[in-house]
Order: sequence, then C-alpha cells, then structure tokens
Amino acid sequence: MKRITLQVLALLSATVLFAGCSGFVASNQPRFREVLLQGEGRDKILMIDIWGPISNEPLFVPQLGLIPGMTARIRQELEIAYADPLIRGVMLRINSPGGTITDSDIIYHSLMEFKKSKRVKIVASLGDLAASGAVYVAMAADEVYAHPTTLTGSIGVIMPHMDYSGLMKKLGIKVDPVTSGRFKDIDSPYRPRTDEETAMLKKIVDQFHEKFIKVIETGRAKMTSEQVREIADGRLLTADEAKERGLIDGIGYLDFVYNRISEISGFPENRLIRYTNVWITGNNIYSNTFPIELIGN
Repeated sequence: MKRITLQVLALLSATVLFAGCSGFVASNQPRFREVLLQGEGRDKILMIDIWGPISNEPLFVPQLGLIPGMTARIRQELEIAYADPLIRGVMLRINSPGGTITDSDIIYHSLMEFKKSKRVKIVASLGDLAASGAVYVAMAADEVYAHPTTLTGSIGVIMPHMDYSGLMKKLGIKVDPVTSGRFKDIDSPYRPRTDEETAMLKKIVDQFHEKFIKVIETGRAKMTSEQVREIADGRLLTADEAKERGLIDGIGYLDFVYNRISEISGFPENRLIRYTNVWITGNNIYSNTFPIELIGN
C-alpha cells in the first residue's frame, strides 16, 4: 500500500527517546561544523530547517554518496544539540508542503522529547509554504509565527490512488493477480475500488486525521476543538487568516522570530547557529540502511 501522506499535492510538481536519558549523545564522535549566523555571546540558539517534502528518503549526490533523509538528519541535529550544554533554544525554519504522516509524526515526537528533556523552548517560523505535515511538525513549538506571505493549513490526510482500468481496457491489457485474501490488492491501480474497500480505507484516513487534530489541539491550547475542526478540512490559510483563527501566534520575519526565541529562552545574549555536515556525524536510530554510504564515512 502507498504511504499515507500529509501534504498539498497540488503544490508539489526508538525507539531511543530523549526523555530520561541523561548523557544522551550522538552515537559517534561528531565531525559536523557549527556555523555562526548572527549574534554574540557564550550561549547558543540552534536553527533547524524543515525544508521541502517531509520524508526520510535519502538523497544521492554523485561522487559524494547518500545524504540521509530529513527524519534522520533532524534526529542527528537534536542529538548533537542535546550533548551541547550551551544550546538554549531551537528555532525551526519551516518551508514545506508536508509529507508522510509517519515522518511528520517522528519529527514532531523527537522535537517534543528533546524540548522536554533539554528543558528549552522551541519557536517556529513558517516560510513560503507550511502546509499539512509541516503544520503537524510546527505544533512541537511553544510559539509559531508566519511571514506575511505564508500559506499554511491544509490540515488533513490523503491516501493517493489512481485508476488505470479504463485505459487498460482500451489497450486490451488484463491484470489477473493471485492474492491470499480479497483485500490484498486493495490499492491496485488496475481496477476500481469497491464501496467496501473505499469505506475501509476511509476509516483509516479518518483515524489518522483525528490524530492530526489531537496534535493541533495539544500544540494550540488556546484553540477549542471546534475551532480546530473548522479549519481541519484541508483548506489553505493566509498568514492573516491563520492568526485570526489561532493557528499561529503572530506574523513576523525571521529577525523577529529570533528575537522572540532569545526572549522566551531567558538568554537574550546569544549566538544563532546552525549545523552543517551533520550527515557525517555517524548513524542514529532513523538512519537509512543502504549498501551505498557516504564516501569516506
């Protein structure tokens, strides 16, 4: 069955936990690089990017190797940050149409466990697009802000399906699979779904949708369940609409969000940093296992 996704399709062309794990550090001696973005002082605010589709699919770079997927990369950044006593807060910079429900949930869970165990604040800044699974991830933040031109929302779950049966009939192509049960090919693109199959899959989608709603209710404590459900129908919202409905705390640029995390972290004098080369710090529980790895790693 295809993966269930939380994303805007029209805009797209371990169990080790932090909680209770004192001394939790990256599995290998890190070889990452810390990049200063702005500010000065001893204490640090870490900026983490949620950029592009939310997935743990690795990216192959010729002559370099496989760069781990987003889920593994964010876990690695959090492990590095957990081991650094000078990290005082996290700023999420989100620009994403969403992604798979599982990876969205893993990243959300990792951020929540990190925040709880590290006892730091997280603030999210929504960029050009922060939809569906990106909203799910943003709910781990203590405060959420959007750029004036942000599109957000699309709160919902989709299970994609295509039916090629009409075309195959015209071409004289017949598919006759042998299955162990009548629902084994429930997601087959070679025949229409039955009403019974559609009802079965709709039940699954609705269950995941309810989970999504609960995550938003937890993250936006000032919103009532009715207010969340009013906008949990897949609609996109402008920044102004999201602010009016309570999905975000305010509208502002990155500088404003950095000042805000500096304020609520309790460390107004700090350095805003990001990590680079985190994919050569070693493996973590969400790292992909492939026969090809980074050259020299």
